[in-house]
Amino acid sequence: MIEIKNSTKSTCCGCTACVNICPKKAITMQEDEEGFLYPKVDKKKCINCGLCEKTCPIKNKLDSRNEICEAYAIRCKDEKVLKESTSGGFFTPIANYVIENGGVVYGVGFGKDFRVEHKRATKKIEVAEFRGSKYVQSYLGSTFQNVKKDLLSNKLVLFSGTPCQVEGLLKYLMKKYNNLITIDLICHGTPSPKMWLYYTKELEDKYKSKIKKIIIRNKTYGYHSGTMFVEFKNKKKYYGSRRIDPYLRSFFGELSSRPSCFDCKFKTKKHNSDFTIYDCWSFSKMIKEIPDDDKGYTNIMVNTSSGKKLLDITKEHYIYYKVDVDEQIKNDGIYVEKSIIPHKKRNEFYNELYNLGISNNGKKFFKISITDRLLERSKGFLYKTGLLKLLKKMKGK
Repeated sequence: MIEIKNSTKSTCCGCTACVNICPKKAITMQEDEEGFLYPKVDKKKCINCGLCEKTCPIKNKLDSRNEICEAYAIRCKDEKVLKESTSGGFFTPIANYVIENGGVVYGVGFGKDFRVEHKRATKKIEVAEFRGSKYVQSYLGSTFQNVKKDLLSNKLVLFSGTPCQVEGLLKYLMKKYNNLITIDLICHGTPSPKMWLYYTKELEDKYKSKIKKIIIRNKTYGYHSGTMFVEFKNKKKYYGSRRIDPYLRSFFGELSSRPSCFDCKFKTKKHNSDFTIYDCWSFSKMIKEIPDDDKGYTNIMVNTSSGKKLLDITKEHYIYYKVDVDEQIKNDGIYVEKSIIPHKKRNEFYNELYNLGISNNGKKFFKISITDRLLERSKGFLYKTGLLKLLKKMKGK
């Protein structure tokens, strides 16, 4: 039976495979003091069948399904989709193809109070919500069970998520389904859902209004300068880059991710998904003859023949360039094969987080200098005049 203790939290990625496979519904996901969900077994209901342990993607690595490994720098041709996407908008044309063929798409969107959660979409308009990075561990609930029901109904199904979520789904399904398409995204880590909800509440208190819209990495000043964008119902707007935003600072400072992220078991070039995607920061290095217009490209690795076939079917919707997979990883993919290194005071950060609040607690762990604040305030001017682009070029970005 699955049993998670404080000393073994790094061995649980929270994928929910064990919860969904339990025939007696003896397992529930419960929040710990940091706000991460872990499986808890009701021993009175448990029949010791062992399915939970057999389904765990960390305890039982899935045999490699990786058939090919081709790499591309890719961009969606639809300008609206490109603008609303974190990088190159690769996900949307694939998702639209699934919808057009009567299928179902599972992706990450916002629920009540902007809780980050996996959702099911059967219409193109619903797919739009899945665009863009979320930087929070998504709530899965019974998503795996719903995916299986759709697969057994012979629907074409697309599931996107982090590598551990995709591996968890594949272990839960126990067999290969030809009508399943999977996309995993190389992630930096997954901060606590509770921390995210505290952050949004803090913003609402500061701006004295409920939130209307959030884009966690908006292309406010171009792809290479993504910012947190929050629009409030009182029409006020907040912009904050990782330079000053406390949530982004703690995320990129390795303070807020789940313990398992610091020893991720899914760091490999050979993924079992059909596609693996991540940011393409070094487009101009890999494709020297094409200038980088700062609108964004996506790095993709095509891992299966099914994925290659689907890319060929949808290629009219993309601008893409084939690149060497090792060069791609060398330039942009450090987290394809390596885990993040935790901040030495990571545990201390969480100890006081919910008492002090995100901003106040963050002041103890990262300094926001006067220079940082001045640069943040002048970004709009620098962007409009073209000076921001020049400064990035001088820095070698």
